[in-house]
Amino acid sequence: MPKNHYSSEPMFELAEKIGEGNFRECFAVKGDPGLCVKRLKPDLGFLQRLQVWLLRRRMNHEELDTYNSLPGELKPFFNPILQAEKEYLVTARPTDFDGSHSKPVRDYGKINNPEFWHDVEHIVSLLDKHKIWFFDTFQVGSNIFVQRLSESTWRPIIVDYKHLGWKAFPMQFNLLLASEKRKKFYRSYRRFEQNFRG
Repeated sequence: MPKNHYSSEPMFELAEKIGEGNFRECFAVKGDPGLCVKRLKPDLGFLQRLQVWLLRRRMNHEELDTYNSLPGELKPFFNPILQAEKEYLVTARPTDFDGSHSKPVRDYGKINNPEFWHDVEHIVSLLDKHKIWFFDTFQVGSNIFVQRLSESTWRPIIVDYKHLGWKAFPMQFNLLLASEKRKKFYRSYRRFEQNFRG
């Protein structure tokens, strides 16, 4: 695959696509299994491009700002961001104890690992304590990875985290209120638990 066309250094040679969301796609980095690169999808529709231009032009920098502002007690559960540019975001790629790449929760289906769920509950209580409301984190099990530290020791790693709030499509102006943010956060978490807790 040819090198990417990003205007900012350093240049990365992208390998296979390993994931995608509504706006971005994620690629492995050739020659560095510990990195991945997120970039905007090239085939975004007109309305999606308009939304990015109007509301999310700093998407990558906002995610870096979010990571940098996380309380120290939460940071171990969040995948570190190494570099943010307008065109792309470079992050670490979680790895399991056996050297394989960690997988998203959705790939496991029901998870019956008490330590994993203890950590998830701890994350939720810390997010509540610090009034940090992520709505997409617990959406469909693709933004939380299972990092296996041993055969039996699993921990959650959050790999995608942005404060969209009312800016998420369709715009939800009720999310300007902290009480509404908290309600939506917990609704999302309860669905996640129902879908994936074994």
